[in-house]
Amino acid sequence: MLWQNNKSFNLTKTTVRLLIFLGFFTIVAYFFSLFMYKYVLIFDTAEIIRNNILYGNPNLVFDFSAQNYKTLSYVTTIFGGFNSEAILFAEALVFEIFLFKSKTYEVKEEKKHEYDLFLFDPTISILFIVLAIVSFVSINIFTFRYDELASLEMGISILGFMIVASGISPSAQLIKGRGEPVTKSFFRGNYNLLFVLLILSTIIFAGLFSINVVFISLNRSSYRLVTSLIALIISIVLAVKVYIKLRLDNK
Repeated sequence: MLWQNNKSFNLTKTTVRLLIFLGFFTIVAYFFSLFMYKYVLIFDTAEIIRNNILYGNPNLVFDFSAQNYKTLSYVTTIFGGFNSEAILFAEALVFEIFLFKSKTYEVKEEKKHEYDLFLFDPTISILFIVLAIVSFVSINIFTFRYDELASLEMGISILGFMIVASGISPSAQLIKGRGEPVTKSFFRGNYNLLFVLLILSTIIFAGLFSINVVFISLNRSSYRLVTSLIALIISIVLAVKVYIKLRLDNK
C-alpha cells in the first residue's frame, strides 16, 4: 500500500527481493510450526499407548484412552481448521502469483543525485545488527512446551526477529551507496522500508515487553524482560534516526 499510494518514489529491487525472502521464510516457519506441533501430539499419544496402555496398569486404560482421544482431536481440528496445510497451500499459491507478477515490473531509468554523507549514517546498520541479536535472544528457545501466554510470547518474538533481520540488508545497501551518486528511489525506498519495519518492530517489542511484565506477576519473569526492553528502545531510536533522514531529503 505504501509503494502504490506514494508516487514520489519507486519500488527498488532490494525491496522486492527482501519481500520475496520474507514471504518465503514466513511460509517455511508456518509449515515447520504446524509439523512440529502435530508431531509432538502424535508422538505423545504413541508413547502413552505403548508405555501406559499396552505395558501399564490395565485399570487405567480408560483414562489414558480418553486422554489420547482428546489429544488426537487437536490434530484433527488442525487438519480441518484455519491453521491447516490447506491454508498453507493456498498461501503458497498466492505467493507464487506475486512472484509471477514480479516479471511484469518495469525497470525505470532515474537521475542520480549526490546526497550528503551525513544522510548515510553507518550507525543505523550497526544498530540493526545489534537489534537483530537482541531480538533473537528474546526468543524463548529453551522451553519445549508452552501454555497459551508463552505461545503468544514465542510467536511475537519470532515475528519481531524476522522483521528486524529483514532490515539488515537495506541498511547495508544504504551504507554501500554512501559517497556515490544514487537515485531518489534508492534513497527514499530503502529508508521508507526501514521506517515501516521499525514501526512494526516497535509495536511488536512493546507487546513482548508487556507480556514479560505480566510474567512478573505470575512469578515467571526471565532475562527476556530486559532484552525485550532493550529491543524496544533500539527500535524507537532507529525509527527516529530514519525519520530524520527522510525529512532531510530535498532531491
